[in-house]
Amino acid sequence: MVRYFLLMLAVLASLLGAVWFGGTQAWWALPVMWIQVLVFLFIAMVIIGVNLLRIRKNQPQVFVQFYLLSIAVKMIAGLAFIFFLIWDNPAEAAPVAALFMAGYILFTSAEVVFLLPKNPEQQD
Repeated sequence: MVRYFLLMLAVLASLLGAVWFGGTQAWWALPVMWIQVLVFLFIAMVIIGVNLLRIRKNQPQVFVQFYLLSIAVKMIAGLAFIFFLIWDNPAEAAPVAALFMAGYILFTSAEVVFLLPKNPEQQD
């Protein structure tokens, strides 16, 4: 679980650095709540990922169902969060939504790579 946390922390740090660097180089304008978007994604992915790791260890037969449920929960929570951000500041809707989707894809990709079995004998 510590390795998972460190992986998610590395993704968060790389996203923070990339978004900040792009903003300072004037490649794009920084959205108003860009840090909050990335921190929300980080917290959501860590909480759900740690629970998925526990389920995979203790109840591997139901892991797939819980993984699919976690995707639905993340999408509903993300939808509520992004709706609030757009409602709060409609002028920044496009950059915030783009940052959210890019962050969600990168965090989810890292989660999938981490959750894949390391050797063929672990596959169910």
